[in-house]
Amino acid sequence: MKKYLIVGFLIVALLVVAYLTFVIAAIKIIVGSIFLGIFALALLGVWITWKVKKD
Repeated sequence: MKKYLIVGFLIVALLVVAYLTFVIAAIKIIVGSIFLGIFALALLGVWITWKVKKD
């Protein structure tokens, strides 16, 4: 009985770690996408400013 309890606990711990890993990775992807969008907008703004001042 004790062996099944330990195996069950390890399986639950594995599922919790896998779920948390997925959630943390999803949050990092979302934050990275937001920063990438901000960087793209800033780069576009700099390029437009440079084109306006040059012409």
